[in-house]
Amino acid sequence: EVAADLLNEEELNLISTMRPGLIQLEIGVQSTNPETIRAIHRHMDLKKLEHCVNRVHSFRNIHQHLDLIAGLPYENYDSFHRSFNDVYALEPEQLQLGFLKILKGSGLSHDQQKYGLISRDYPPFEVLFTPDLPYSDTLRLKAVEEMVEQYYNSGRFVHALHWLFSQLEDPFLFYQSLGDLFVAEGHAYESQSLEQRYAFFHRFCVQLPEIDSSAFTQYLKLDYCLHQRPKRHPDWFTGPDAAVLRQRALLFLEQEENRLQYLPDYPETDPKMLYKLVHIEPFSINVLTGAAEPVVLLFDYRRRDLLGNAYVQLAVLPE
Repeated sequence: EVAADLLNEEELNLISTMRPGLIQLEIGVQSTNPETIRAIHRHMDLKKLEHCVNRVHSFRNIHQHLDLIAGLPYENYDSFHRSFNDVYALEPEQLQLGFLKILKGSGLSHDQQKYGLISRDYPPFEVLFTPDLPYSDTLRLKAVEEMVEQYYNSGRFVHALHWLFSQLEDPFLFYQSLGDLFVAEGHAYESQSLEQRYAFFHRFCVQLPEIDSSAFTQYLKLDYCLHQRPKRHPDWFTGPDAAVLRQRALLFLEQEENRLQYLPDYPETDPKMLYKLVHIEPFSINVLTGAAEPVVLLFDYRRRDLLGNAYVQLAVLPE
């Protein structure tokens, strides 16, 4: 747990040498509203924090978790909106959206009445509303928190989200609208499967007027295939018939030169056995480079990175 704006060059250089996955940084930003930061007796150089977070991000070896807290003094809905977008722009591996808890003995417990913070009187003593944040806004932020957890922090929608926000200007409004629909359809009170999460996300995003729904579907399909081998094509997938694709994939795996080139570490040579360990999927655009050209990708689920993504490479399927 660090105050990122206090990191110096020597410490940043040391962090850059660490093996991937050795540490993660928990950075409690809490708010980017200067009035709020002063009220909670913190000192933060936002420009320096942005510089240090971006430097660590460039090393590609450290996970950074940045925290925001709703319910702080002088932080209204619009102010939190700005804080959220400020932190989202730093592209942390996780963005933790929490709610202020008034713990006995903490600084804010002594100033609770001064700032008019109304909290539960039983654990976890979470703030329900403030003079600046009515309870209805707190509930709306709860839905935003859930959407960020499911779709950003899960790490399963990285490419789709990255592409989306190359088209959309306001991340907070996106998660707010997604959360509003999530609550309106009653999903907040039920347990959704992973398949249902993908389907809900796809249904919401393709109706956004600002985006190319066809291109978005390709990036979401990439995220889906990176994390699990599709046992069947979900309804929102686009591409050739699954049975036709299976036959083409088996023909590809029957060829020894293909097995040697793409799967040299596999002792199995039976195409049907290999077919159960990998996935081959065509895309209407090159989702690895963004080029407007159709490609076929081979996903190898035995070779995964630290985030659980399958190893992926371009392939050429027989017609």
